[in-house]
Amino acid sequence: QEQLSIRGAPSFLLGLCSSSMSPEPAEPSKLGASDLPLLRARGPREATLAQLSVEASPYSGVDLSRLEFSLDAELVERALQFCGSVTAGTGVLCLAHNDLGSGTLSEQRLWELKVAKGRCEAEKKRFEKMKSDSSKQKDFAISAGMRRKGQEGMETTAAQLTTIAGEIAEHETRLRAAPWHMLFSQLEGSLGAGVRRLDLGNCGLHATGIELLAQVLLDIEQREGAKGEGRCLQWLALDGNQLGDVGMGSLAAFLRLSRSLEAMQLRNVGLTDQGVSQAIACLVANKSLALLDLRSNGLASVEHAKAAVAGVRRFNTMTEVLLG
Repeated sequence: QEQLSIRGAPSFLLGLCSSSMSPEPAEPSKLGASDLPLLRARGPREATLAQLSVEASPYSGVDLSRLEFSLDAELVERALQFCGSVTAGTGVLCLAHNDLGSGTLSEQRLWELKVAKGRCEAEKKRFEKMKSDSSKQKDFAISAGMRRKGQEGMETTAAQLTTIAGEIAEHETRLRAAPWHMLFSQLEGSLGAGVRRLDLGNCGLHATGIELLAQVLLDIEQREGAKGEGRCLQWLALDGNQLGDVGMGSLAAFLRLSRSLEAMQLRNVGLTDQGVSQAIACLVANKSLALLDLRSNGLASVEHAKAAVAGVRRFNTMTEVLLG
């Protein structure tokens, strides 16, 4: 492993710097900002719900990793309530190693459809311009041909957009029942519920889910920041999810605007040089991040990443970047 120089990382992040790619969930000392332990809720569903009824003040948060059952709305609600009742400033929620996907290919298909929609809309505009420009042609035959081709193209792309819109609506309806959609929607509805550290490592997340998560976290920051209560997320772990460069695009938009996040772990998430460059480029605008962990992204070159870090150092000398 190769680590670029550490500058200004707060003490609660130092444990994260040495964390491994082990499939085991992180230890409480690596997740919490205090010496308070995590409540490790285990067992069947009813037993887990009962454990979340205990007094929250002796704990820094709750560990719901490796559940024996599927995450559901009631469990998420109880977990968020628990995190909202722990000692102020902690609020750890660990959901690592739970499958939060839809169990279908809808996430990937929805992303493909949105890309196809963008291309189709661009084509439609091109045909609209072609029809409009036909009136500028002095040659009647050329003008008529452009107008006819433009009209046909507009009709074809309009039909394609209608088909795409119907398929998008179908997949969005299906995904609203997915665990990740339910989790992120409840997180937004509760304004984060005091969750300061969120571990979603190895949860089967894809770019579509990450897009919603980034929107939710930014919305929480803006709304909570306006109140001046400082209850926003500080640490986010997404290790082991197949986000790829597409998912990094959504996270990059969040990182550029975030004023609260202090640590992000993106180990083994399928980034190439493009995705790693996107992540590092965010450091130009982001002034809150103390740690960015990009290790174990084997499709990306460490040398390329080091060059990208060197390029942003004159704008940001504080963030630690882990590579390797």
